[in-house]
Amino acid sequence: MFASALVLVLALWMLFTGSKQAHEWVAGAFSIACTLSLLIVVYREQSQTFDLRWSDALALWRTPWYVVSGIVEITVVLLKDLAGHRAESIFRVCGFRTAKEDPLLVTRRALATAYTSIAPNFIVLGVDHQQSRMLFHQIQRSSVPRMTKQLGAEVGTREDNPGDAAAQRQQKAEQQ
Repeated sequence: MFASALVLVLALWMLFTGSKQAHEWVAGAFSIACTLSLLIVVYREQSQTFDLRWSDALALWRTPWYVVSGIVEITVVLLKDLAGHRAESIFRVCGFRTAKEDPLLVTRRALATAYTSIAPNFIVLGVDHQQSRMLFHQIQRSSVPRMTKQLGAEVGTREDNPGDAAAQRQQKAEQQ
């Protein structure tokens, strides 16, 4: 298995780099062998199983909209910054249904991190499975994407960030 993976990855590397020089082939084979060796070690130590559901995989259809809206948000922030208004640049925390051993929740955690970080205004820094929280960064505050909520984000719970708490109090005051 290792040898076939090495050959496949090396062939793809050669295809993408377009190089025909021997020293680059040797360097590429060495780096790929090191990477695959590390991957095998981690795979053996972490016996994670995944339970991919079609509805979770198909949540990806929302990402083009998130990319477009994120680009608009970033552009607005850029224009404000050029006009002298500083960007918010905030870290936020929200609840996230997860567990270390549940294959379905492990899969959803991985998908939420990957899918959500595609948008330029929403970078997931990590999901803490012990405290069931997701930490993310935004340049401008916006709502948690519906796709992320579908994969396990629980908005309105575990809002431990003082900036978020202040923003929530302000929103409640505006609603009254």
